[in-house]
Amino acid sequence: MYAPRGGIGPEVGDVEVFPQGEQLHLFHLTLPNHDVVHHVVSDDGLAWRPLPAALRTSDPGTGPDDDMIWTMSVTEHEGTYYMLYTALAMAEDGRVQRTALATSPDLIHWTKHPANPVAEADPRWYETLESAPSGRVSWRDPKPILVGDTYYATVDGREKEGPLQRRGCAALIASKDLVSWEVRPPLFAPRRYWDLECPQVFVVDGRYYLTAAIMEDRLQHYWMAERFEGPYVVPSDGGILAPSGHYAGRVCRWKGIDLFFCWHKAEYDWPGIRNSYGKFVPAPLVLDRRPDGSLRRSSFPGWATHRTAPLAAPAVRPSSLFRGRPTDGWRLAGESPGTDVLASADEADDFCFEGRLVFGPGAQQGGLGVRMDERGGGYFVELSLGSAEAVLGKWLMPPDRVAHGYRELQRGRLHRSLAPGQPVPFKLTVADAYVEVEIDGEVVLATLSKERVGGRFGVWAESGPLAVEEPRWAPLRMPRHG
Repeated sequence: MYAPRGGIGPEVGDVEVFPQGEQLHLFHLTLPNHDVVHHVVSDDGLAWRPLPAALRTSDPGTGPDDDMIWTMSVTEHEGTYYMLYTALAMAEDGRVQRTALATSPDLIHWTKHPANPVAEADPRWYETLESAPSGRVSWRDPKPILVGDTYYATVDGREKEGPLQRRGCAALIASKDLVSWEVRPPLFAPRRYWDLECPQVFVVDGRYYLTAAIMEDRLQHYWMAERFEGPYVVPSDGGILAPSGHYAGRVCRWKGIDLFFCWHKAEYDWPGIRNSYGKFVPAPLVLDRRPDGSLRRSSFPGWATHRTAPLAAPAVRPSSLFRGRPTDGWRLAGESPGTDVLASADEADDFCFEGRLVFGPGAQQGGLGVRMDERGGGYFVELSLGSAEAVLGKWLMPPDRVAHGYRELQRGRLHRSLAPGQPVPFKLTVADAYVEVEIDGEVVLATLSKERVGGRFGVWAESGPLAVEEPRWAPLRMPRHG
């Protein structure tokens, strides 16, 4: 995970990720001031090192961005890099958002365009300061895509008419050269949300997808279409693109795979988090298309380069963790009702653990355990037979007293329900505060918690047998940021 360094804690805001050859360039806002676009670069998608800041707000009275800069995007055309960004001016006390432009020959040195702003809400289709009941104009987060010979940029805007709380839309601007922009009617207006934050159209396997972050449920949604023009419809999986806490995402294609980057916010449980705006950029997720057109998200293969040893079969503790029964490899007999745990023989800090779970007859619930101890503490992934839901819970007793210490950290959805006897592939990645769980090829849980950083890993089951086929694990080295 990445956050900018500084004395008051992490302050990363909305992100843009631009692939250039073997590297990824990450541009991001810095909160709460919105006065600078920071720039970092990575060789592996996990470890980032800083470069000079890309943009800063103008001096008072010298530009449309003299108050704040909001979300940006980067596009390359004929050797020049174009950054569209959101500009807010002091003249309106930051109540009006407009689209501004900066260019660069090398991704490092950026020059603001003298004609800024290059686009703003057109009253024919969108709320403006004169017509917005809120007294503020949504016109932010521009993100272009090339369709034929025209660049179309989606913008977070609001329709000028319709139910007040449901006017949020993917507004549209168009250009041939990324400099002169024409405002068009909305590309997508679902009449469901206040805003569609960071809207982006992208292509996976020839099909168009539109994603946006939604304030009402704080989730990353997506829709799909056969053509860029739409219509964009909710996919069969319900259209949630990422685990809860992942927000304001961007999709890019790098080294032949489609990656989803975002920021993640959780209830941080380790020292040093002092900024209420604290957010981190977690590991990217890989997107690919299912047969029905919906999108699967899977674990980033770049983790493999951070293994410090080859994947190998983990040794199991000689007795089960909760009931002290002798163990026979990675199999729980489920001899009586109740819960028992198979745990690794050794403790581990940062690691990956994978295999296939097989629930036997009578088993109702089970899952994975992380950072476990003999007192019953740790992080536990709960899976239920016949259900498509996964729950990550933290069982950690307060250090100064004997008391209840459970907290639910995250819920996620599997693409299909689990059935007895059916092998279920899993992959568990734990790196510092980051915990990621892939079930049946889908990342269903990904969040941050660092109240405990070490312990045993393994599996658990209630009221029935559970086995792990072909268990493998490897320790990981943490990505080190420059």
